[in-house]
Amino acid sequence: MLLPNRETSPLAQGCKLYIINFCNITLTYQHPGWNDTVNINVWLPLSGWNGRLWALGGGGYSASYGSIYLAQAVGKGFAAIATDSGHQAFVLHQNSLEWALLRSGNLNLPLIEDFGYRTLGELADFGKAVTTEYYGRQPDLSYFNGCSGGGRQAMAIAQRHPQAFDGVLAVAPAMSYNILVPAGYWATHTMHQLCYYPPPCEVDAFTSEAVKACDSLDGLTDRIISAPTHCHFKAADVVRKEFSCNGTAGRFSSAGATVVQAAWDGPQNAGPGGYSWPGLNPGAALTTLYIQTNCSANGTCTATTNTLFSNWYKYLLAQDPKYNLSAMTNEQYFSYIRSSTSDFMSTISASNPDLSAFAQAGGKLLSWQGTADENTPTRQTINYYTEVLRLDPRVGEYYQFYEAPGVGHCFGGAGPVPNGAFDQLMAWVENETVPEVLYAGNGSHPRPLCPYPLAQTFVGNDSTAVSVSSGSDFRG
Repeated sequence: MLLPNRETSPLAQGCKLYIINFCNITLTYQHPGWNDTVNINVWLPLSGWNGRLWALGGGGYSASYGSIYLAQAVGKGFAAIATDSGHQAFVLHQNSLEWALLRSGNLNLPLIEDFGYRTLGELADFGKAVTTEYYGRQPDLSYFNGCSGGGRQAMAIAQRHPQAFDGVLAVAPAMSYNILVPAGYWATHTMHQLCYYPPPCEVDAFTSEAVKACDSLDGLTDRIISAPTHCHFKAADVVRKEFSCNGTAGRFSSAGATVVQAAWDGPQNAGPGGYSWPGLNPGAALTTLYIQTNCSANGTCTATTNTLFSNWYKYLLAQDPKYNLSAMTNEQYFSYIRSSTSDFMSTISASNPDLSAFAQAGGKLLSWQGTADENTPTRQTINYYTEVLRLDPRVGEYYQFYEAPGVGHCFGGAGPVPNGAFDQLMAWVENETVPEVLYAGNGSHPRPLCPYPLAQTFVGNDSTAVSVSSGSDFRG
């Protein structure tokens, strides 16, 4: 097989072609009484095996991306494994959730549990067993890597299967799926409540104004908000100000500001049983997922909802594939999000801050997330790491988290991507080389990313002159 390794891959470190020869083994098994069928793919290099096992995660509601990443791992000399967790979501559609609802209208709890965590431990056990049988010896070391939903899988492994892998890389981990997915619909729900659907160019213009206001807080003007928690810009600050929309002048609307601020703030309910969940950072591309509208030639705009959000409500909460989200009231919205928080905490959530078993097993967990993540709120990950740190002040010995300024969800954005994170994880596991910084970018001057809560500031507007800060001396 001839396969290009591209920058957008979580495995990528440049563009390279691999010619790979491998044994492709598919292991199929069932859990008695669960009416499920789980498939594990094991790809084994015919020659040049480096003695390591690499498990690859998925994204959305798919537990695996199949051959896309398996082939690249094999090209690097790894034995590679992945599981579909009992459903073929990626084959059908990454955000498919039909599998989670039975024809009777009841939830398919065994498959939800398979997806949430159970099959992840089995992936490690069966993957190691097949690899050992094939090569005649056990893998020397094993790793798991995933981003987004795959990052959630990575965190679930560290929390629920602490002895499964020696090293775990969790990129932009959507660990609180049971909250962040229904919470991500908040801005769209706000549009329906206001009956106002801002055109994409207005939404993007709000983002540009936020970047303009907060770009230089770190001492460098580079179209990146490196200190989003110190960015006090509000969408309402520019209401009635003029902006350009495809060459046509427009003015920021009050309703548009409310929608954008909803995406930045996340769902907030100060009433009885109040609810609060963080939104995206200013600087994230809101029109990618959180605020999606489609405008006709006459300027009339309507909302378009990503299936990542809508399917969660339809199949897991309302349990009705025909449920009309646009008719949902505020009371219903917060009722659903509270139910989602509690009902799927024990299965799909991966937010348990107790990593003591993982630490005792000698595992290493490296995690990073872009500050311009347009899918998963960075503050969710920060809050989680802070809670882990509260439980164990020595967390840095086995778990490091880094913010990547200006980087989007898994990749992309204006900031440099730490494509070498997996290599640094291996060095930590195999050579005890603690990643004091995570190197981002592929140029001659890679930008060092500091472990949280440290942050980088720049001297004299020079991207090569970096100092380290606790964040307290940011401007603004």
